[in-house]
Amino acid sequence: MKKNYLRVLSIIFIFGVLYFFNCGPQKDIVTVTFKDGAKYIGQMKVGVKQGFGKYIWPNGDVYEGVWDHDKMQGKGVFTWANGDRYEGQWVNDTRQGRGTMKYSNGTEYEGEWKDNKRSGQGTMIKPSGEKYTGQWKNGVQNGYGTYTWPDGSRYDGEWKNGKREGQGVMTGPDGTTERGKFLNDVFVGK
Repeated sequence: MKKNYLRVLSIIFIFGVLYFFNCGPQKDIVTVTFKDGAKYIGQMKVGVKQGFGKYIWPNGDVYEGVWDHDKMQGKGVFTWANGDRYEGQWVNDTRQGRGTMKYSNGTEYEGEWKDNKRSGQGTMIKPSGEKYTGQWKNGVQNGYGTYTWPDGSRYDGEWKNGKREGQGVMTGPDGTTERGKFLNDVFVGK
């Protein structure tokens, strides 16, 4: 009963959003169930997903947002069956542009994406309280950034492939600092 109620609310929400975006009669809402068990509820044009819609994969993954020529394109929300959730920009079925990813383990990333990977400027906060704000490339810290730990420790400096590498300053919880060169996450001196 509760599942049916949630489905009805979900469908009402979709129709409300579509109405809000001034969907006229030329943009009728359709429901399509595919042979593999996937389901699409939304706008279609000439047999392809076009406009706003919700796609549910057989494994429980769900995308709700804008479609263009059968591709996730523009703003949308993707929720994985494992509880991970991304809300942001899409280009040709990939996370691209600005978005927020909330992982089921409690980690959260807000920032720029390229080809489904964290790339550009962004902030990641872990459930432990660790936080990184800075540059990313191919999903890991690359460039300049600041990492803080719950005990008050802090690193400001260069990163490469997810590790402290290059010039930086490491400040311990007692205020002592190591200023100089880091290599493979280890302070190597001035």
